[in-house]
Amino acid sequence: MKVDDKLLRRSLNAAIEFSVLKKEGHKDKVRKFDETIDLILNIKDVNLNDPKARIDKELILPNSVITTDKPNICVIASDEILLEAKKSSLDTLDREGLAGINNEEKKYKKKFVKKYDFFVVEDKEMRNVARYLARFLGPIGKMPKPFPSGYGIISSVDELNTAIERYKKIIRVQMKKQPVIQVKVGKKSMDSNDLLENMKAVVDYIIDLMPHKYNNIKSMFLKTTMGRPIRVDNDYLTSLGV
Repeated sequence: MKVDDKLLRRSLNAAIEFSVLKKEGHKDKVRKFDETIDLILNIKDVNLNDPKARIDKELILPNSVITTDKPNICVIASDEILLEAKKSSLDTLDREGLAGINNEEKKYKKKFVKKYDFFVVEDKEMRNVARYLARFLGPIGKMPKPFPSGYGIISSVDELNTAIERYKKIIRVQMKKQPVIQVKVGKKSMDSNDLLENMKAVVDYIIDLMPHKYNNIKSMFLKTTMGRPIRVDNDYLTSLGV
């Protein structure tokens, strides 16, 4: 299935409209938090038993997908990089703290790795990360990746500062066990043009990864955190009256 800018914008407007709870005789109910907008693609004609068909990459979008001043990352480093991360008010872990996690219960380790969206690690600390956390980071796709698959391994203060800005725009694109890709493209409060740019970047990126391009896309949906899924399809949108 092919999509154009007009269809994407129409679908985005519908997803935002249907994120508001409307009930006759009652005041429209708007969520009290800034909902995330997800783009969901159902993929067909791929064999996920073949490792080459699986996807586990990080993508930099044109616009930020967060509305806070800093990304939700944990920096594992030493010396100057560690000091710079602390100065930037980021959560950090040094070599001693990393070893200490190894003495914690399995439940604590799982909770710890789920707390952050991404982990940024100094290159010389990767051996210890692999030793103590790989078994928990790996299954949920959060093991730091080197370029070109990811941007989570750094070697200098300059690279850390670049990473901080990048991770405001980075999303994780994964397709491993099921032929479905679900990614966030931004927040409901964002400018619609910025959201549209992010959506287009995701679609173009995924299409480029597919062996048969648009022919591998079975269906596509947009959904806010608490809203109903909106199919990216002109006939479906017309049936909704939007």
